[in-house]
Amino acid sequence: MNFKVQDRLMKLILKLRLLFSFTLFVLALGNPLLSSGQCSQNNFTVAGFELRDDNGLPFTVIDDYELGELVNGELWVMLGGSSTNGYNLRFYFDVYVNGVLTQVDQYECLFSGTQAVQGIWIKVRDFSWNWGDVIDIRNIFIHWDTGTAKANSTCTISDKNNINSQCYGNLQGFTAVVPLFPKFDFVSNGVCNTTIQFSNQTIGGTPPYNYSYSWDFDNDGLEDSASENPLFNFPSTGTYPIVLTVNDDTSITTITKDIFIDPNFGIQVTIFPTKIDESSGIIYVESVTGGTAPYSYFWTGPNGFTSTSMNIFNLSNGLYTLVVTDQNGCTQTVSYELDIAGVLNSYWRSIDLLGDRSAIKVSWEVKNQGGDGYFEIERGAGGIEDFSKIGSVQKINSIGETQIYHFSDTAIPMEEEMFYYRIVRKSGQDVDYSIVKMIRVEDMENKNHWIVYPNPSLGRDLNLKYLGKMEANDGAMILDVFNGGNYFQSLTFQNLNSETINLNHVFPNLPRGHLTLRISMGDEVQIVHVVN
Repeated sequence: MNFKVQDRLMKLILKLRLLFSFTLFVLALGNPLLSSGQCSQNNFTVAGFELRDDNGLPFTVIDDYELGELVNGELWVMLGGSSTNGYNLRFYFDVYVNGVLTQVDQYECLFSGTQAVQGIWIKVRDFSWNWGDVIDIRNIFIHWDTGTAKANSTCTISDKNNINSQCYGNLQGFTAVVPLFPKFDFVSNGVCNTTIQFSNQTIGGTPPYNYSYSWDFDNDGLEDSASENPLFNFPSTGTYPIVLTVNDDTSITTITKDIFIDPNFGIQVTIFPTKIDESSGIIYVESVTGGTAPYSYFWTGPNGFTSTSMNIFNLSNGLYTLVVTDQNGCTQTVSYELDIAGVLNSYWRSIDLLGDRSAIKVSWEVKNQGGDGYFEIERGAGGIEDFSKIGSVQKINSIGETQIYHFSDTAIPMEEEMFYYRIVRKSGQDVDYSIVKMIRVEDMENKNHWIVYPNPSLGRDLNLKYLGKMEANDGAMILDVFNGGNYFQSLTFQNLNSETINLNHVFPNLPRGHLTLRISMGDEVQIVHVVN
């Protein structure tokens, strides 16, 4: 190669190198983040960010936020580094929400007039986001005054150009973390079956959020599914504690949530049995709950009986089966045995009910007959499908054509509004049944106007219900809750527009165990004991 040509080529390469270096220098003046290499003394660095609630407290797994819910909280930062020889930290940053730049060149003054400290969390600013959003703090740049903090001094706002080696830059930044929050929701596939679709709503933990899941649907300690959104068919109606364990490769967190599954329609009927040797019985369907109205009905019974009516009449004794179908084609089948119809002979004269919430008095009159024996009193709460014995009365022999007996039922289920009673006469191998009698709560003169059901809660929501009729002039209702004798919380309800209050909704952290409710309305005070 010619010497002159070679010399010119070398000079050209040198000029290009100088031009490239000058370009980098100019860019660095405009953006100190590009010259982070000039921050030769990183006495202070950023160790990480954290999202907290509006009281500056870290979130815990018991916080009950829904995905997408607006959270008004705070952004906190922890500094690292090797020295505390600084104060008045100028803090610049950009905010990315779910990977999208939303706030540019944000500025805060940290440790104003005080010595900067590493290894502790400090508040940056109030911060709002939607629960479940991933918040990244990027393009971080800080610089500070060196030496001992001067009293009453503060940051002098800079354009990020007036800096020296006492600075720190980080383009990539950090994710502002919240703890690992396992959470889920579920949707029933209708009342036709017990198949439930679960939807995972887990957030938080350590990026890049490589979650793994373990579901236990029957509380036996064994994994039933490792899917993110599993589908599970439960064996029957009931309350199930669902256990979800989530691992993010750094930490493992478990939550348990009780769910109640009931695929059945609620079918409530009243039976008026026939007299002996007659066909005068009636089955009256009072209500159907669950499913989707309208409903259709199909009855079958003895001697080829069929009907598509809601209520059936002129019935002889025997077994009657009802199939209820809702608009979606879901069905429920129930059967009713009118076996008592054949024994309603002249022995049973009458059965009467009278009472209130404290006790229901059952009275029955029978024809006097000789021989030993006794009576069992049976009650069906909410329906006549399942009678249970609640007491007994010894039969007596007396002079006279008839004899009257009495029994007081003082263990009234507080969650029900309708009760059925019948008397069973037992003498040796002989068993006779009385007619079924029904009494409604609304027909009673209530001594206690407020009840809680279900009580005990059995893992379900507790409901406080007013049994009387709310009047406009009843005024405010004050509800005080005591936990084992210790005051827990109080709420005041003005102009109640509902006679039922879901206690778990108005008291989100309702304690477990024995609770005492004090309900005050005007001059009336009522105490209700609850087992939650």
